[in-house]
Amino acid sequence: MSENYTNRGEYRTYKMLRQLDKRFPEDKFHIFANLYIDSDDNRFPNRQVDHLVVCRKGIFMIETKYWTGAVYHNIKLADLLRMVGVGKDGSMDGLYLVKRLLPKEVMQQGTESFTMCIKNPDNIQVYAGDENPINQVVLFGLSLNRLIQNKLNQLGIKPYIHEFVFYNYVSEDPDNKVIDLHNVLDQPYDDDFNKWGEGFSKPALFRSFYSEVHEKLPDWLGLTDEQVNAIARLIHETVVLD
Repeated sequence: MSENYTNRGEYRTYKMLRQLDKRFPEDKFHIFANLYIDSDDNRFPNRQVDHLVVCRKGIFMIETKYWTGAVYHNIKLADLLRMVGVGKDGSMDGLYLVKRLLPKEVMQQGTESFTMCIKNPDNIQVYAGDENPINQVVLFGLSLNRLIQNKLNQLGIKPYIHEFVFYNYVSEDPDNKVIDLHNVLDQPYDDDFNKWGEGFSKPALFRSFYSEVHEKLPDWLGLTDEQVNAIARLIHETVVLD
């Protein structure tokens, strides 16, 4: 794996993963960076993800966003309309405000989820479809699962892939923040994987979460050393190709 990074956010994620590896050596980290799946099926496009970790505590897929500004994670147009009072007591006054202040891409989303980053009134970015960070990492997870599932079944291994968006820009400026309207980020540990949420808004919260995973995850929900090595070897053979 190359350790030569030009993206500061991805480099900081890599450093954090290495720190976790050193702190919990018994978890047997295998860290893969900038993985790319080249699809030979026209129904499924090529996919890329920033980091993938295989360890005793499971498989963790991480899409890093080193974004400044106010980031609205995985929202819908209806969320913004509710925030400005559209529909409340029959009022539609806020709709004019949204149309005037936000780019037309927001109004075009309809019922689809998207992530929005507001750096200033003249620089508002909308990430929808495959560009929505949570969609990016989930779709890579599906592509990876499709690629290696049969071989894992032959080995009798059925791991759970945890897919996270990681917003790792750290700033004391109140204008730089991640807004989580649906409370799906920074969730505490739970034995139910479905309650782990969609990612983290700060590095400290990610580190704290993994510490909980290390301490509390039952062995039967994790992987053995042999399974970790088998999965890592399979990823090297089918994705990294080295």
